Order: sequence, then C-alpha cells, then structure tokens
Amino acid sequence: METIEKTEHKGLNVYKTVENDPQYFGGYLNMARLNIFSINNSVAHKIKLSTLSDEEKILDSFLCTSNRKHLNWNLAHSIAVKFLPIVKVFDFESLPKQERTGDLNNRNAGKDFAAMTASLRCLFSEIQEFRNDYSHYYSIANGNKRKTTISGEAAEFLRLNFARAIEYTKERFNGILNDEDFEPAKERVLVNQDNTITTDGFVFLISMFLEREHAFQFIGKIKGLKGTQFNSFIATREVLMAFCVKLPHDRFVSEDKKQALTLDIINTLNRCPKELYSVITDEERKAFKPGLDSLKLENLLDNSTNDKTAIEDYDKYIEALTRKIRHSNRFSYFALKFIDETDIFSKLRFQVNLGKLLIDEYEKPINNELYPRSIVQNVKAFGKLNDFEEEAEVLKQIDKDGNSLGFEQYAPFYNTKNNKIGLHTNSAKSIIINRPNSESKIKKNLKQALPEAFLSLHELPKIIVLEHLKKGKPEELINDFILACNSKITNKQFIDEVKAKLPNDWNEFNKRSDSKKDTAYKPNALAYLRKRKKTLDEVLAQYNLNHKQIPTRILDYWLCIVDIDEDRAISDRIKRMKREGMDRLKAYQKFTKTGKGKIPKIGEMATFLAKDIVDMIISTDKKKKITSFYYDKMQECLALFADPEKKSLFVDLISKELQLNEAGGHPFLKKIDFSKIRYTQDLYFIYLQEKVNKMLAVKNFRTGKTSTIDESWMMCTFYKKEWNQEARKQLTEVKLPADLSNIPFTLRQLKEKTNYNLDEWLYNVTKGKVKGDGKAPINLPTNLFDETLIRLLQNNLEAHAVEYPAEAKYNELFKIWWKKRGDSTQSFYNAEREYFIFDEKVNFKLQENAMFADFYSDSVKKAFRAKRNARRIEQKTDRRLPDIQFSQVEKVFKRSISNTEKQIRLLQEEDRIMLLMLEKLMSTDRDLNLKLNQIDTLLNETITVKEPVTGKLYFENNAEITKTIIDQRKRKDHSMLHKYVFDRRLPELFEYFTENEIPLPNLKNELEAYNAAKQKVLDAAFELEKKLLANNRADNFIDEDCKNGHIPHKAYLQWLTKEGVINENEFLFLNGVRNCFSHNLFPQKRTMSLFVARWDNSNFAQQIAERYNEKIDAILAI
Repeated sequence: METIEKTEHKGLNVYKTVENDPQYFGGYLNMARLNIFSINNSVAHKIKLSTLSDEEKILDSFLCTSNRKHLNWNLAHSIAVKFLPIVKVFDFESLPKQERTGDLNNRNAGKDFAAMTASLRCLFSEIQEFRNDYSHYYSIANGNKRKTTISGEAAEFLRLNFARAIEYTKERFNGILNDEDFEPAKERVLVNQDNTITTDGFVFLISMFLEREHAFQFIGKIKGLKGTQFNSFIATREVLMAFCVKLPHDRFVSEDKKQALTLDIINTLNRCPKELYSVITDEERKAFKPGLDSLKLENLLDNSTNDKTAIEDYDKYIEALTRKIRHSNRFSYFALKFIDETDIFSKLRFQVNLGKLLIDEYEKPINNELYPRSIVQNVKAFGKLNDFEEEAEVLKQIDKDGNSLGFEQYAPFYNTKNNKIGLHTNSAKSIIINRPNSESKIKKNLKQALPEAFLSLHELPKIIVLEHLKKGKPEELINDFILACNSKITNKQFIDEVKAKLPNDWNEFNKRSDSKKDTAYKPNALAYLRKRKKTLDEVLAQYNLNHKQIPTRILDYWLCIVDIDEDRAISDRIKRMKREGMDRLKAYQKFTKTGKGKIPKIGEMATFLAKDIVDMIISTDKKKKITSFYYDKMQECLALFADPEKKSLFVDLISKELQLNEAGGHPFLKKIDFSKIRYTQDLYFIYLQEKVNKMLAVKNFRTGKTSTIDESWMMCTFYKKEWNQEARKQLTEVKLPADLSNIPFTLRQLKEKTNYNLDEWLYNVTKGKVKGDGKAPINLPTNLFDETLIRLLQNNLEAHAVEYPAEAKYNELFKIWWKKRGDSTQSFYNAEREYFIFDEKVNFKLQENAMFADFYSDSVKKAFRAKRNARRIEQKTDRRLPDIQFSQVEKVFKRSISNTEKQIRLLQEEDRIMLLMLEKLMSTDRDLNLKLNQIDTLLNETITVKEPVTGKLYFENNAEITKTIIDQRKRKDHSMLHKYVFDRRLPELFEYFTENEIPLPNLKNELEAYNAAKQKVLDAAFELEKKLLANNRADNFIDEDCKNGHIPHKAYLQWLTKEGVINENEFLFLNGVRNCFSHNLFPQKRTMSLFVARWDNSNFAQQIAERYNEKIDAILAI
C-alpha cells in the first residue's frame, strides 16, 4: 500500500481546517441546508403535501415527521430516494450485498419508515446546529466556541453508514478500484468515543447533503483529503461522497434535437455492450476501464507545480472514473427517435405515455376511518416526443375545461409493452370527460386514445434499412396492410371467399397443447399442417397476402384447426398454477437455506400476494368490490407488513372490510394465523405452502410408520386418484371438482367460458366486446417488410455485380450488402472470449467457419469427468440419483456460449443500423463514408455545440432569462454542457453578459472566479464580525430575533447603519453580497452596479469581492 504524504500548499491553495476556517465549512453547510429544503419541497409537492416556507424550518419537513398515518410512505420513499440517496439505507433490499446475504437468519424487514424519519430528524438537527455555529462568528450562549459534539444517535448513524458507504463504493467501482484501496478509508475515525466529531465525520455529514460536484470541490480544499494522486485517495473521496444528493430539476431538453441524438448514438457505438464485456478476457477489458494512471499523473504534476486553479477539473475526474460500457440496450429508443426526427413517417405517430394524471380525489372509509383516495391514470397520446415538451400546453389539450388536478408526474416516453408500440394515423390524445350528474363518487373519467395498430420493435431495423433503400416505402406498406386488414382480412365476406377456394375435404384436428413447454402439434401433424399452409398461401397470393399476416382465429378457421380439448386445457392450466407456485416455493427455500439463487424483492412479494389474493376470490360480487383503492392499500400493507399498524390494517381489510374469510371470499386465507407472522417474506412462504405444498407428517397407527402428505389447497381440491381403465390402475387426475361453488372465479370461468364462433369473434374485434371498447388494434405482421426488402437488396447487389445465393433471405442478404459497403464492425467485437462454465475456462477468438464445439471440446470433457466423479460420491448416500450423462454437460456448454454469442450478433446488427441512422442525421453535401471500424474517430472530431439555457431570476420575481452557451469541443465531451443548464448561479450571472451567446471558456472562467471570490467574501464577513465584537459589547448587536441564538451577519450591518458608518445602499450591497455567496447565488447586477461603476469584461465575481473587501477594510479602519 502506498505511503500517503500530507503536503500543504502555500499561497492561494492553503488547506482548510475546521479550527482555522469555520466559515469555509459554514458556506457548505448553508448549501447543504438549502438542498434539504429544496428536496423536501419538491417531494412534498409531488405527493400533495404542504411545502416549507423557509429553509430554517427543515425540522418541520415531512421526511422527519412520523405522525402522518395516511401518507403513502412507499411512494414518498420511492421519490425521495432519487434525490436523497441516504434514505436507501432504510430499505433492507438496498443495503450492501454483504449485509443482506451475509447472515441467512437476517430477516428482510422491508422499509423501516419509523427509523428513517427519526434518523433524518436527527441529521437535519445536526446540520441546522452546525450551520448556525459555523456560518456565524458569535453565539449568545457559547461566544465563539463552536459545536464539535453530536448526539449518540447521530454518531452511531455516521459510523454505521460510513461502513456501508465503503461497501457501496466497492460495488460501484468494482473492477476499477481494488479492495486494498479502501483500507485507509476503513481506518478513518468519524466520531470519537466522547461523540466529538472528527474532520472526516464532519465532511461525510456535510457531503451527504451536497451535490457531487460541490462535494468534490469542498473536499478538495480540506487538509488530509485533497488529491487524487493515489487510488486510496480516490477511494476515500468517493466513500465520503457516496450519499451525495441530486437536486430536483425540470427535464433537460436539448434545443438541437438531431445533434443531441447524433452525439448520443456516436457515444453508444464507442462503448462495449455489457453482454460482450462480461465474456472477454481481463486483458481485453483494459481498453474500457478508466484511465486512472493519467489522472494520477496529472495530479502529481499539478501538486508539484502549484499551477492548478482553485477548482479541480471535476469533468476530467468523472471521465477518468467512468467505464466505457453500455449498461443497457437503447437501440429501440434510438430507432423510434430517429424515425420521428427524420420524418420517416409523414402521418403515422407512435404512442407516448405522458405520465400520471391526477383525475380526482376524495376520502374513502375503511373500518370507520377515512383514507384519502386518488384517481390516477397514465395518460396516452400519439405524436413525436418533441410535441410534448410543454406540460401546461399538453394539459390544456387533454383537459380543456380544467376538470383534472394536474399531472402528478410528467415525463413523456415511448409507450412500449411486450416488445410492441402502438401506432395511429394522427396525433390522437386522451381527453378528460366530466360527468357531474353521475351517481358514482368518481365524476371524472379519462378516455384513452387507442392505437390503430401495433408494431413489433423487432421490425425497427427493417424499417430503417428499407427507408435507406427506398424513401417512404415503410409507411406505404404499413398503410396498405391496415387498409387490407380493415377491408379484407376481418371482413366475413372475404373470409368466406378464401374458404371457398380451399379444399373442402380437410378434416379437423386438435392442438395437442397450449403450453409454452410443449409443442402445439405432434411432428407428423405439423408436417401435414405445413402442407395446408402452403395451399393457403397459393390462394392468398392473389390478394398480396400470406398466412403469416392472418390472425390466428381466422387462420384456424381456414385450416380447420380446433382448440385443445377443454378438459385438457383446464387440467394444463391448473398444473401450470401449481408448478408456478412450486417454483416460487423451491426458490425461496433454497435461498433461505443456502443463500444461493434469487427470490423476489419485498415489493414484488407484496404485489404477488395482493394479486393472488384477488385472483383467488370466489364470489364475483366480492371480486368486483376490490377496486384499485383496495388493491393498492392491500399491496402497501403487505409491503410494510413488519409495521404493526400496516399489519393490523391488512387484517382488518381482509376480515372486516372485504370479508374475505367469509363465504364466497378466499378459499384458504382464513387458515393463516397472521398474529404469528411478522415479516412479508414469512407470509409469502406460508401463503405458498397453504396454496401448493403443505406437507404434514402423518403416522400410520397400524404400521407405526410416519409419512408425509400434501394438505395444500390445490392438492386437496384438484388432484384426485381415479381408476384408469386403459392403464388398469389408479392414476392422479387433475381437474375441476363437480361442485364449483367454492372454486375461485379465475378458475371457474375456464369452465363457464363461452366458445365464441367466428362471427362473434369478428364482431368483438371490429366493434368491441362491450360498449365503448372500439375497434381492436391490428397487429402488424413480422414479415410485412421482408419481401420488399429482399427484392431491393437483390437489386442493389446486382447493380454492383455482387453475387448472392438464390435462396438467401433478408438476414443473409443484409450481411452481404453490408460487406459490399466495405465495412465490418467495431474492433471490440473481435476481442478474445473467456467463458467460465462448470469451473472450466474456455478461451477463443472468433474465426470464420469455426464451430463453438471446436473451442470447448477439451473443457467439456474435463467438466464431465468432474461432474461424474462428484455424482458417484453422491450416489453412495442416495442410490436414486441418476448418472451424469455427457450430453447433459455438453448441452450446458453449447447453450452458454451459443446463446451469448447470438445476443452479441444481434447487437452487432443493431450497431450497423445505428450507423445508417448516423449517415442520415449527419448528411451533408460531401460523402461522409462512415465506417463502424473507424467510429472512434468521430468521437475525437471537434464540433460546434450550442446549448440554450433558460433560468429564472431569483431577485426579479422569477422572470426568465435565456442565453446560449457555445463551445468548440470533441464530440465525446458534448454532454458536459448539460450540467450548466441547472446551475442556480447562471440566471443572475447572465445579466452581466451583453451578448446572447456565451463561449463556454468564458462561462467556466466566471464560475471559477465565483468560487475563489466566495471564499474571500465569507472570510471578510467573518473577520468583520470578529473585529466588531472585539471592539464592542455583544449586547450592541443583539435584538429580539437573536437574543437566545447566534448573532446574524445582518445585525452587525444594521448596527453599522445605525451608527452612521454605512448608508442604506452600502447595507444592501454588503448584506446582498454575503447572502448570495452563502447560498450559491450570483449577486444581482443592478444592486452591484451601485458600487461597481465600471465593469471589466470578465471575472465579475472577483470585481464584486474586491469591492466588498474594500468596503470591509474601510469599516475596520475606522
């Protein structure tokens, strides 16, 4: 481990200490308190609570008040944790992995909101007290002696969560920093035994409520913490910043949409997909790991020459700690956005989810107590994402009469589900309908805009290639098919016309199974079915259709296919239900006994339980009573079952309010003794046992032997031994009982379900099953573009004299066409692979025409021998265990490698499509000749980037001001401009610039000047208070507002005004400057201009600080 030298800079870069520079810490404590205030108000606004009027009242925050019984704490926590990461430690499932899984007896208690509110109250109190002591020079009670001790509760909290911060940081920087880099951090003491806080503890506490960049700058000036010249320094700094806040901001919207999309795609193409990164060698991974060596070298040079500015370059620091890996696949988003931005569809529009709209709210009684009920729905619309940037304007279009209560959450995104997205031929939107005369408590409803068709996301690459080959063709084909579907495919006359042209001697045959695990038909039946489909295609060709474009119901009618036997279908459904329950039960038992495998999170367990309880209800009337309000309340109580109040409310809900233990309720819920269950996961386990596998020991008094029998509800209800004449013995039959009176409606409806004939089915599809349903959307077939694509690719290859196989389909033709372009793929796709399967390592480099079996042949033999030997040992104690077969082991090798490599090949294809997008987005008069194997060169090209920034002037009743930041920078650095959009200093700073466009170097210079000036101002203000108290009695500065607390800076200035030392304008100037720098605001130019007669063209904050210091010096000289 390296030796850490603590050097102290001379001159401007002197390290700060708590003893010598309390005002330095006070400035950041001011910022921390303001951040708490901002986060509280943002979250409170989202959940419809009153906000705080002043930052001094942070102890009144709802986040540290536990007596809000009807507050949806789950919702509040889910919002707050995005901005205040420290609250994640109150959620068991968010704790570091070692803490969650280290002790198998450690029960998952879910979220502990009581502990959260108590701890936050304690932390906020400490921040408040420290802030008052360190941002003021003198206290009425303690003079100039400052707070150094904290409560025992706060001390324990800091110690525990610093240890957690180390584990979180290890997880975050896995593969970047080593465990040994964290050893110095582990040795640091945050709080002494007498509860005196150390500098490390003070920094950790303050940084917990600072944004990362401000925490980085804060730590960078503190003795013993500055520097990143060793990995251990970086590790310690990151641990101290592990819980930094993220301030709530409006959504960032780039002005130049095409440029933003272009830069995003280029950045993605230069990152290694995580699927590939996980299977390449450590040596190959080095190319994507952070450049810590260059960061350390740069810091060593800076620290030795002392040429560094007051601010360390945070952007370079972050870039150096970032792995160049794609953590998610964003191709679908890029493709949808590209189609919108380049107007590939002139009329068709994608479905967009706008967010959660609060339609209505009222109080609903539960067990003689009123609970607030909110009617919230996700609002859908059709259009381009850019159409929905203005929330207020969109709300007017949806709710013209102002009947709703506004959006709870507004964040438009493409509404994809099950790998599909809705399409509409115009920009349809949902609308609010008000029914004031309705007898229902809910007077307002949302009428959703429904899609005309669904497009599979897997077809997006084909759309982009087709558009590249022939402009406008994708939309033409979609429109033609929608027209064909409406006029022909779902038209009974057309259906009968096709039926008449098919052979009339086709016999009916049943599907064998509708299970995903079994094939629908036997092999010989499948071959016969393919012949029928070939005959059908010959008929459909006359209408430019094929069988793959026909709905299954119509296809079955034409091909004479009959659904699976009803009794068999019901039996399969029951077996699936039991198997799903058993899978959950086995996974839970394995995890709790061995710590291996995976089980649902507490919230997921609660959702499963709530949904299953509703599904198992017998009476349709009782089932209808469970509205979304009751379901949400049940889910909330189950998720927080460890809370006695929530547990009690859940029991009251099911037993009293919903009467699920009565006749027509739940079939086995009454058998569960809730008084003996404390945690959600225990209830999850017991519920599954009662449902699918409750094994009880039964003693045979005749033989004296004990055996186990399954007394679960499913076994007792559906599994019966019956004589099978064919087998001539008793077999277990799985079926519904003759008496259905105690069977849940979900299963009972399988028997009661009406088999609609084709005419009824067509009516439901074209008109709707019930009034208001409307026409069902069309599922666009997955081969809609294939024929046209194949023809166009063939024409293109023939035009360039490129040979291709006559039977080649789209995928093969596309690869040949891509090769013709003279391009391959990014170099990292050729990296050496390294798979670990059954403790055997398989290394290989991809080779043309090579088989994967060639690479793992030796490894699979070794693995088989090891598995076979292990099984022989196991068979000594359990003879029933079968021998391990070579084919079993080989199958694991084959699937592990082939499935992963298939994923990687799909990613390569998507990358090729993204390059086609770039060609369109970057199209110019010259031929760009873009190549994937040279994509990294685009990152380093210098471009002009402009970012309009609109802010609200703090001192002018939130009036808006807009300037454009402009810079020449490499493409890879484009996103660094985004952070300036939300800098709260900018609105007032913009007033100092006369031009509308501000070069980024000029802006950065002003912000660096601000940070340097800030410390000068705070130092001068502290010095003024110190000198005035040294020469005058403290009573001179005490008024009614501060007689028991600290003397505020304003009191000194008021006394100076009263004594005639300064005038009113000087008071405004001195008070305004000190307050602005204390709260990270830029002073208002109009006020500053009273004392700065002539402004230089740069370093405005420094000019203000110099004038401020001159005024302070003049006062002290009197």
